[in-house]
Amino acid sequence: MQSRIRLHRAQAEFRASQKPFRGFVGGRGSGKSYVGAYDLLRRAERGRLYAIYAPTYPVLRDTALRSFLGIARDLSYLRDFNKSDGLITLGNGSEIIARSLDDPEHARGPNLSGAWMEEASLVDRMGFDLVIASLREGGRQGWLSCTFTPKGRGHWTYDVFGRGDNPHAAIFHASTRDNPFLPS
Repeated sequence: MQSRIRLHRAQAEFRASQKPFRGFVGGRGSGKSYVGAYDLLRRAERGRLYAIYAPTYPVLRDTALRSFLGIARDLSYLRDFNKSDGLITLGNGSEIIARSLDDPEHARGPNLSGAWMEEASLVDRMGFDLVIASLREGGRQGWLSCTFTPKGRGHWTYDVFGRGDNPHAAIFHASTRDNPFLPS
């Protein structure tokens, strides 16, 4: 099954990282959504709870969920998708909730083993902080993968990933040109 998935260098390095907080930053077409979706699928452990977050419901629906469900179907990992509840169940029994962070309070409540935040640079810092606080399922530190377009040094994504002073975080960069899977 894995042979159908092809990653470029920066995507493969992102996937291989063991840091609890990882950022994949790049321009349009650099493969952010694809690697974020694939990463969550590969990290989802049997019987545990995860989340997909996006800044708005349209971004969640049109980008994150479309990428995630497409890859999950292609790999025969998808067991069920309850659209009205935003609940995805994978073949191994892991569950993924899908939520927008247009109101950061939507991140309150669940105990998660991990999360993917799509277009993280469009999410308010409070949303990030609330997601981090939920990474505690079963008393175990969870992980967070953020995919985003850069917003400069004054943004929280730079503070968390870009400064290089957080031993728990790693950042991976890709430009559109780095993606060999795009049409010329």
